[in-house]
Amino acid sequence: MAQPSDANSPIGVWRGDSICTTTAPSCHNEKVVYHIEAIAGQPDSVMIRADKIVDGKAITMGSGPWQYDKSRRTLSWQSGERLWLLTIKGKQMEGTLTMSDNTVFRKMTLRHDD
Repeated sequence: MAQPSDANSPIGVWRGDSICTTTAPSCHNEKVVYHIEAIAGQPDSVMIRADKIVDGKAITMGSGPWQYDKSRRTLSWQSGERLWLLTIKGKQMEGTLTMSDNTVFRKMTLRHDD
């Protein structure tokens, strides 16, 4: 697993925006915080807890293990017909939530807390 000093390490707290890319009434733009931790003995996985910020308070949307591809600098999580895919670019992370019909439902931009 990459150490936190690695410029492309996912470990730490990431904050940013999760923006809707469809007109689905169930989708709302959100401020989000991702807490990412290493999983002992599993260098190809990380634990992520995803919170959205509502009225200044963090509300956990979910948590669980995500796949970590160090060579591609990506994090991914597939749930049913949905695929989250995030790419680490130094202290910034960008990604999408894509549905099974290849519709991009959300775009995310996150920055690593220093």
